[in-house]
Amino acid sequence: MAFYGEVFQHHAGLSWEDAIRMAGRYRPYIADFSPDSLLEMQGIAEGAGLTADDILVLNARSELMFSSATRPTAAAAGECTSFAVLPDATANGHTYAGQNWDWIPTALETAVVLEVHRDDKPSYVTVAEAGHLAKAGMNDAGLAVCTNTLVSNLDGDRVGVPYHIVLRSLLDAPTISAATRLIYAAQRAFSANYLLAHRDGLAVNIETTSGDARGVSTRLPKDGLLVHTNHFAADDFKQYDIRVNLYPGSLFRLDDVRRSLRREGRALTLEGIQHALRSHHNAPDSVCWHPDPTKPALDRRATITSIVMDLDAGEFLFTAGPPCLSDYTSLQLGAHIGVQDKAPLTEG
Repeated sequence: MAFYGEVFQHHAGLSWEDAIRMAGRYRPYIADFSPDSLLEMQGIAEGAGLTADDILVLNARSELMFSSATRPTAAAAGECTSFAVLPDATANGHTYAGQNWDWIPTALETAVVLEVHRDDKPSYVTVAEAGHLAKAGMNDAGLAVCTNTLVSNLDGDRVGVPYHIVLRSLLDAPTISAATRLIYAAQRAFSANYLLAHRDGLAVNIETTSGDARGVSTRLPKDGLLVHTNHFAADDFKQYDIRVNLYPGSLFRLDDVRRSLRREGRALTLEGIQHALRSHHNAPDSVCWHPDPTKPALDRRATITSIVMDLDAGEFLFTAGPPCLSDYTSLQLGAHIGVQDKAPLTEG
């Protein structure tokens, strides 16, 4: 909360009280789209000794930060490189998905890995900031969810279902079709990209603007590969992009990872994928990000975690910080007993 209190003030000029007031407008949309998310946020609030409003603010952090999206600041700098590789392009015939999550370096102190076991819906694992419901992750039905923020001139002060609520809801989906339907059905408050993959050897990239199903564009893999960064690729949506002209590094991260993954042809290995995610080409705006000391602290970016998911093996691999400085830790979904086990990304 203290971290985002500073972030909202720095990037959007919002006090915490302002943030609570603005986030409250999303509550009816969440209740209609995903009432379970309201219950989970209430549970987090009770466990942390906070109010449900506080936790709602954290889960609406993207919308609040970009509430003045028509005059973007450094908040709009790049945030994530995601990918999916299908069986016809991998050496072992497995389906892989993952991403580098790039954000303000302070998030290294607040990010956790959540493994959640359930009887009524798919169990899942996700990396999230403390208090958030979910971000990138995979469930035991074989679905992987990766994501990239997008910023458009259609966003601004729009109300609807917050971005992180959509992400959490996707982890309930048993199939890639069900997940895709959820995105089309949401009255979204914020533009975002969702890259989905399934162990059946399927994947789809879904770019969205804020709004309803008219603001959705899908793209299927080419030669067994999908890659996305932080700009609109769909021709119909490029006109709305207000990020890429200020922060064109997204263009080069996309090209860098795409070429790196294609280099091995149809024999791509886990090691090859991890190598692509360690690239420093065009640093500091590279796939593997490190803080730029010339920028103010809240305008800096770093790779908080690098994630690779082997959907056939049910294996979730993640780093604590940039992948060039951290080995990948392996977590086998379903191999642990317990409910909502938590592993911090960093020690201490």
